[in-house]
This record gives sequence, structure tokens and C-alpha cells, in this order.
Amino acid sequence: MTDITKKTTQKEEIELLQQEIDRLKQKCALLEKVVNEVPANIYVSDLEKGVIWCNKTNEESLGYTLGDILQMDAMEYMQKIVHPEDLNIPEDSIGHYRSFEGPEYGGLFRARHKDSKEYKWYMGWAKAFKREGNLVKEIICVDVDMSQQMSTDKQLTEALKENLKFKNKLLIGNLRKREIEILNLICQGKRTKAIADALFISTNTVSTHRKNIQKKLGTSSLADLVSLAKEAGLG
Repeated sequence: MTDITKKTTQKEEIELLQQEIDRLKQKCALLEKVVNEVPANIYVSDLEKGVIWCNKTNEESLGYTLGDILQMDAMEYMQKIVHPEDLNIPEDSIGHYRSFEGPEYGGLFRARHKDSKEYKWYMGWAKAFKREGNLVKEIICVDVDMSQQMSTDKQLTEALKENLKFKNKLLIGNLRKREIEILNLICQGKRTKAIADALFISTNTVSTHRKNIQKKLGTSSLADLVSLAKEAGLG
């Protein structure tokens, strides 16, 4: 092979390499634009350190830059943006992935921009993102602002009802078989004696079960107990 041929071949290889680099740059630019323009908050969370990366939408919708977030402790950021009553969602998500063996995690919660007093409803989903052996170290999360996605109040209301129904079903699932039997009869309007007669147990046993059921479900009155159970499909 002559020197001229060698130079021509090297030049062609360099040109092909440059073309491939240009294609990769274009691809990276497109992916970066998609990630930052998608109408959802996307972030990666280390199970120990908290959020370690987020897209531009997340920064704009909640008011904290990635630099701001990285200066906070693991749960400090969540405590600033998530409604106090919904902090169990990020906490449960972390607990879920620390012993992850089942389905991915999702939930409804309220969050707000740092300069706003009003909260918006978000639908959030998480997925295992980085593992070390069988242990999940990082998760990637996508939170969608439901106030922008829902075109009517009716849709939002129905979505929240479905979420509440699912949550209540999970609570009911923690009850024992006998407790579910008693709760189902309570929802049917049965009194303590009628329940005792139907199940061949004493009235004191029925009362004890009912107290335990209310404690497990976190209800303070019979009306709340019946409402929760019916929302979960009992009765």
C-alpha cells in the first residue's frame, strides 16, 4: 500500500469517525431536550442520599435547582415540597426498594413550588435504576402534575377516589379473616348481638374485634369505619 493510499484510508476513517461523533452529539442533544421538555418531573434518587439528579421541569415546577437539592439532607427536600400528610409516599417508596422483590412503586401525593402556599396533586411512579448485586441503590421517579393533565374536575375526583379505594383495600388486606367477616357484617348494618349470633361467638369477642379493627384501620368512629370499608368494596 502506497503512502498516498494510506493517507486516503486514514482520512476516510477520520471522516467516518467524525460523522459518528456528530450523530452521537445530535442524539444526546435530542435526548437532553426530551428529558428537559417532557411535562413531568423526572429525578434520580439515591436511597441513602436522596435526590441526586433532576430535569429542568422538576426545577421549574418546584422552584429548587439541582444545586439547591444537593445541599439538602435526604428527606429535607421532600419535607419542603411534599404535603405533610403525604410524606409517607416518599418514605414508603424508599422502604419499598430497600427490600425490593415485587412490583414497582407508585402513588398520589401533593407537592408545591417553594414560592407557593398551594399544593398540586401529582401521580408518581418509581423504578429501580441502579443495583449493586440484589440491592437497589438508586431509583428513577416520574411525577406528573395531575392539575395540568386532567381536563375536568370530575376526572381528578374519580382518580383520587380510585387511589383511595386502592389504599383502603391495602388496609383491609392487613386484617385477619375473622376481622374481615365482622367488618363485612358491620357494613351490612348488623348489630353486635346479631354478629355474635351469626358467627357463634360472644358479644364481648365481637366488641374486642371491632376495637382491634378500628385500631388497625385508624378510624375513630363507627361511621368512619363503615365508610372506609365500603370504599374498599365491603358490605
